[in-house]
Parts: sequence; structure tokens; C-alpha cells
Amino acid sequence: MEKQIPQNKQNKYDSLINQIKDANLKEVLLFLISNNLVNPNKINLNGDFEGNIKQEIGDSIKEKYRDMNEKFSELRKSGRDLGVLNFKLMMIPLKIKIFLSTYEKKDAENLVNRIEEINKEINPTKQIN
Repeated sequence: MEKQIPQNKQNKYDSLINQIKDANLKEVLLFLISNNLVNPNKINLNGDFEGNIKQEIGDSIKEKYRDMNEKFSELRKSGRDLGVLNFKLMMIPLKIKIFLSTYEKKDAENLVNRIEEINKEINPTKQIN
């Protein structure tokens, strides 16, 4: 079932996207918005527009990592052995740094795939409790 976006918000997103001159950044932003990692409403439209987009992308991804790290901490405190998941989580900061240095879609896809893989393995672990 598809979510319907109100017409005025759709126009706002379209105008926001059309203002971006860098094609890679535009593609990455659309990808991250579609994967619910970036909230387009938080992007500051004043000043250096593309710089603000990059800042919001970085902040959103780092916030997602902090949330995952907190979940891991809660699971460890509850006595769960996360084993290999700890190593997978340790790879995320490096993937974030690589992505934030390039802003290429392939790096964003790699990062999102790693995050989703970890989340899939965390959620069944949480349901056992």
C-alpha cells in the first residue's frame, strides 16, 4: 500500500529537489528519503543550500547509528550475546565516513544495506525477550 503525499508537500519536495545542482547529491538525497533515513522537512532552506543538505544527511545517518548503538547497549544489558552483530555494527562508522566523503549512491546503498541487515537481525532478537 503506497503512502499518499499531499499535493502541496509533493510540490515542496519537487521544488527542493530541483534546486540541487549536483546530480549525485540529488540522487543520494532521493534515495535516503525513500529509505526513511533523511527527513526533508529538517533541511534548512536558507544559506548554502547544498551544504545544508549534506549537513542534514550526515546528521541523520549519525543519529541512526547512535540509535542502533543504543539498541545494542540495551540488548547487551539484558544479557543477550550479540556476537557477530557487534562486528557488523563496528563497520558502520567506516561506511558512514566513506559515504560522507564521496556522497555517491553506491556508497549510500552499501551503508543502507548494512544498516538494514543489522536491523533485521536485531528485531528477531528483541522479540525473544
